[in-house]
Amino acid sequence: MDKREKIITTAMNLFSQKGFEGTSVREIASAAGVNIAMINYYFVSKEKLFESVVEYKTSATRTMFAELDSNTALSPIEKVDKIIDRYVERMFAAPKFSHLLHRELSLSHRPKLHHAITEILLQNIFTIKTFLQKNIEKGVFKKVDTELTVCTIIGTISNILVSEEMCRKMLRKNKDFNPYQSKKLKERISEHLKQLMRSHLLKTNKTFKQ
Repeated sequence: MDKREKIITTAMNLFSQKGFEGTSVREIASAAGVNIAMINYYFVSKEKLFESVVEYKTSATRTMFAELDSNTALSPIEKVDKIIDRYVERMFAAPKFSHLLHRELSLSHRPKLHHAITEILLQNIFTIKTFLQKNIEKGVFKKVDTELTVCTIIGTISNILVSEEMCRKMLRKNKDFNPYQSKKLKERISEHLKQLMRSHLLKTNKTFKQ
C-alpha cells in the first residue's frame, strides 16, 4: 500500500468513526504516519480527500461490474445475483461509512462536495441501469422501470441497515443482536433480493438457486 492509499484508508476509518466535521486533517495525518503537507499535496483539501475516499470505495465495484459484463459464463440474471451480493457485502463491510455518505447526500451545506460524491456514486448506478436496459432490449428481461429497480436493490439494503436499533426492532431481535455482524442477516437480505429480482425481471418462472 503506497502513501496515498494509506491516507485514503486512514481517512475512511476516521470519517466513519467521527464524521466529516469531527475529523481533522491533522488527525488523519497523524494516524496515517504522514505530515499535513503530504495530504495537501495529494488532495488539496479535506473535501477533496473525502471525494477520493468515495472514489476509492466505488472504483473496485466499478471494476467488478466491468469484469461481470464481459463474463460469458454467467447468465444475465446470475449477473444480477452478483451485483446484489456486491452491494450487500459492501454495505455490511462498512456500515458507518455508508451512514456518513447518506448524511452528506441528505445535506446541502457543502454543495461542491455534495455534487462530487453524487456524480461518483451515479457512475455505478448508471452502469447497472444500462445493463438492465440492454437485457430488456434483448428480450431477456421484462420491461421494467430500470431506475426504480436499482433503487429497490440499494434502498432495501440501506433501509435495513439504517441503524442498529431500527434493525433490531424491525426484525424483533434482542438488544444483543448486531445486524452489521450477522452473517445470517446478510444472507437473508441477499436471497430476498435475488428472489425479488427473478420475479421482477424474468419473463418465465425459474427455480431460484439456493
